[in-house]
Amino acid sequence: MPRLIEVAICIFAQCVCVLGILIGLGFVSPLLKYAFSAIQGQPWNAGELARLIALVCGPVLVGLFTFFGLAWHLWSSQVTRRRMRQYPDQPWMWQSDWAEKSIRLSNHKTLWITIISSTLYVLVVLPMGIYFASLKNASLVYLFVGAVGCFLLIFFRLLWVNRQWNRSSMKLETLPGVIGGSFEGVVTIPESIPEGTIMSIALRCDMTRSARTSADGREDLVDLAIGTARSSHGQSTLQTQTIYEDRRQFTVTRTSLESATTVLPVSFQIPEDLPSSGKQLPSASDGLSHRTRINDYCDWRIQVKLEQTSDLKEIIFEVPIFDLGNAAISEHD
Repeated sequence: MPRLIEVAICIFAQCVCVLGILIGLGFVSPLLKYAFSAIQGQPWNAGELARLIALVCGPVLVGLFTFFGLAWHLWSSQVTRRRMRQYPDQPWMWQSDWAEKSIRLSNHKTLWITIISSTLYVLVVLPMGIYFASLKNASLVYLFVGAVGCFLLIFFRLLWVNRQWNRSSMKLETLPGVIGGSFEGVVTIPESIPEGTIMSIALRCDMTRSARTSADGREDLVDLAIGTARSSHGQSTLQTQTIYEDRRQFTVTRTSLESATTVLPVSFQIPEDLPSSGKQLPSASDGLSHRTRINDYCDWRIQVKLEQTSDLKEIIFEVPIFDLGNAAISEHD
């Protein structure tokens, strides 16, 4: 997408966010009046109070999170584009951690996800549930709200279990890993894993395909010739599948243990005829309608976890793997 169009879309979306925030702030006065009357002993209804809370917090919080999220996207994409201009033929240099040969995980993103999801649940989802329950089908509504809460608790539990491992790092010995060649690195986990523990280290290639069919209710000569009918509504699908995986086992030894850390060597041979990291060149529609646009994006990942399937600890590093013999190197969005 051209930079000017991307900026214009983000600014337009931010303007919509500001409008939503102003709409939400417009309900602050009715909410305060209703709350004060309830405090003073006037009759009040939990459903009405919850409705006013949702009308204020919903537009304001969603608008704020989206506004600052788009601002961060514009800033980060500008940094990436600057590196793309600096290294036009070396896409493994477009990400700063790849260029520094050091990939560091962090709990910062996890913390923000926890804060945002908890805030939206308490101030938006829960009040809306209380309001809809006051109208009808209270049992069904509370069941849905409770299910969402349970899902969040399970999700937070997974994040908490991985809090220590999420500060792991990986030093790249090869930059980039070469298709038809090798990939090597060293993973450092900030935890002293007991000697003799069996670790599972995998190199995976995941391909994400997004397909979108444009909406059009008219028929053309191609439709008549092949006997297909156009849908009046656009359709989009997103599918991810693992197209390659190589898994190794590593037994933690005394030499792998350092001061409160565990060091794991990573080494894989990569077969030929596999895609490079990043966005792939346009491909055929595989028998789909000629109005269907397909985008493929390839992620190469190193996955490290305990061999015991009952343990939830796991870390994943996105790593640079490229076909250096292919002149048409994929673009990284």
